[in-house]
Amino acid sequence: MPTIASLKLDLETGKSLGDIIDVLKTAALIEFRSIQSKDRPNEDFLKEADQCFSLLTSKGIKHPYLFDRKSMPSAIVIITSDEGFLGELNTLLINAGVDLHKSKSDEIIVLGERGARYLEDMGAKFTFFPGITDETSYKDINQICRHILKGYRKTFGRAFVVYPRYVSLTAQRIERFRMLPHSPSYETAEKHYSSRLLDQLLIEPAVSRVTETIIELWMSYKFSEIFWSSKQSEFAARIMHLEGSSQELIHLNHELSFKYFRQAHLLKDKSIREISASKNILEKR
Repeated sequence: MPTIASLKLDLETGKSLGDIIDVLKTAALIEFRSIQSKDRPNEDFLKEADQCFSLLTSKGIKHPYLFDRKSMPSAIVIITSDEGFLGELNTLLINAGVDLHKSKSDEIIVLGERGARYLEDMGAKFTFFPGITDETSYKDINQICRHILKGYRKTFGRAFVVYPRYVSLTAQRIERFRMLPHSPSYETAEKHYSSRLLDQLLIEPAVSRVTETIIELWMSYKFSEIFWSSKQSEFAARIMHLEGSSQELIHLNHELSFKYFRQAHLLKDKSIREISASKNILEKR
């Protein structure tokens, strides 16, 4: 049975840990609100891109970026976090990405050092990119896009992105999004433009080049949106993890308090009995 001194020390340690967790939780909440206050990538761009695709389709476009080449390997981009207290989330992301890995020729691309460590421990081959941060720039996004597009032109038949999609503060969903080939959700151009106007439509310098440029811009936008959602998910998951730890610590401290006061009561009771017994012995003498 633990001594009253060790129980008191455990209680003081528990209180200190509780204070640390509260500070970490407050910091995570501030960062979460900061991410939420930032402007979400403008969805109007998607509407404009879809309108462009509808016009290109009217010209009978057939481009590799727009159809699945099933005989070719896949690229799987896994977006993990380097933030603390997110081991469970990173494990789910890595497992979801590995599940998409069907062939030895498939390439895994991981963002984040902690995700890279998971894959190293599994003995998997992968291409590494730094994890997303508040300082992640348009240049960083373009670097990832260029790597995927370069591989898609030569090696890949499709490209997937696995990331934590933000649903709410208490819920994050592991999303498997097919980045390429692109499947635009547009309506046919005939619904918005007259056949005469479509016949007069001129696309320069070439349909294929225009398609590639729009796809590159669309990918940059989509990665911006994915990064924005991922950062929210990271901090939301961290807040919930810290909240869970705080509740467990409160429960543990309650148990320690009960044991401490029980021990203190037993010690006082023992002291009273010993004093009483000594007094009785002295009176008999």
